[in-house]
Amino acid sequence: MKKGFIIAIDGPLASGKGTIAKKLARVLLGVDLYTGAMYRCVALYCINSGINLEDGAAVTSQLGKIVVGYIDDRIVLNDTDVTDAIQDGAIAEGASIVGVIPEVRAELVRRQQEIGQEKAQQGNIVIVEGRDIGTVVFPDAALKIFLTATETIRANRRMEQYHRRGDIRTFVEVFEQIRTRDKRDTKREMNPLTSDPEKQGYFVLDNSDMNEEQTINEILAELRKRKLYD
Repeated sequence: MKKGFIIAIDGPLASGKGTIAKKLARVLLGVDLYTGAMYRCVALYCINSGINLEDGAAVTSQLGKIVVGYIDDRIVLNDTDVTDAIQDGAIAEGASIVGVIPEVRAELVRRQQEIGQEKAQQGNIVIVEGRDIGTVVFPDAALKIFLTATETIRANRRMEQYHRRGDIRTFVEVFEQIRTRDKRDTKREMNPLTSDPEKQGYFVLDNSDMNEEQTINEILAELRKRKLYD
C-alpha cells in the first residue's frame, strides 16, 4: 500500500462523509482530518463570545484567538475538548454561515493545507472531508471522492442524528434544512460545493442504497484500481 498521500471526500450535508472518513482512516491506518470541525469551532467560539456570525469583520477578527487541534479523534478548541459540543444543530448552521466569509475561508483552508501536507509528508494516508476539499484545499489529492445520496435518505439520516441527541425534529423540518443547506453550499460565491463532480475528476459514489461497510468496500475497490491499496 502506498504511503503518504491524501484522499479528499466531498459531498452534501448528511451524505455520510464524516462517518465514512473516520472508518476509512481506521481501515487504512490513516489520519482523519475533519475540516468542518474548524468552521464549527469558529462558530462555537463566536457564539460563546457574543459575536454576530453575520458580521464578517467581527468574526474574522477572532481568528487569531482560535486554535483547533486534532487529538486522538477528538476536536480541541483552545485546550478544551469540544467534540460533542460542535455537533449541536445551531453550531452546524453557524458553521455554514461563517464558512462563506472570504477571510475566514481563506485562513482555514491555509491551516487545513498545512496540517494535511505535514501529515502526508510524514508518510500518513490523510483522509480529508468537507465540501471543497477536492476543488480548493487539495485539488491534487490521490483520490477525490464525491459522496452523495438522495435528499430523502439524507434527511432521514440527519433526523436520526438529531433524535439520538434528544433533538426531536420532524422529517419536514429536516428535509427543508437539507434543501436550504444544499442551496447555500452550491450557490455560495467562494469555493462552492461542485455541481459537476465527474468533470472535476471525482469518483462519484451514491450510497443511498449502501450501508457503511458497503460504502467503504466501494472506496477500497477504487483505491485498488488506482494501485493505492493492496
